[in-house]
Amino acid sequence: MNSYLFTDEKFKLTNDYKNFINDNKGVGYLNIRSYAASSAVPISGVVVEVSKVINNQKIIFYQGKTNESGMISSISLPCPLVSKNDEIIPLSSTYDIKAIYNNSSLNYSVDIYDKINVLQSINIVPSLRIEDTLYG
Repeated sequence: MNSYLFTDEKFKLTNDYKNFINDNKGVGYLNIRSYAASSAVPISGVVVEVSKVINNQKIIFYQGKTNESGMISSISLPCPLVSKNDEIIPLSSTYDIKAIYNNSSLNYSVDIYDKINVLQSINIVPSLRIEDTLYG
């Protein structure tokens, strides 16, 4: 499977990009929060990648690391517009999140809605090392 950055000019010239943008004219926001110890300890430096598979191609929308507060705020992601009819369930776009910390990888799937801030929490379970023996 090929991978492209969403902002890659080569990808922007494809029909896949044009169709995706046509179907996803809205913008939703993703916030990432990484922590340990039942939310008591924020974890900085968690490598985060937000992507989506479009027509058998992995499209990367965001790559970065959590800050000292364990946060990444307001990642803008395309999604379908909200319908004016409040009797219809809002459409969403599903994205994959990959979080890497201390050689461990965690995977999540999140639905993004137009004009909505979504929070994805990443619970890190630290490894304990006592006298050269690894626990956890």
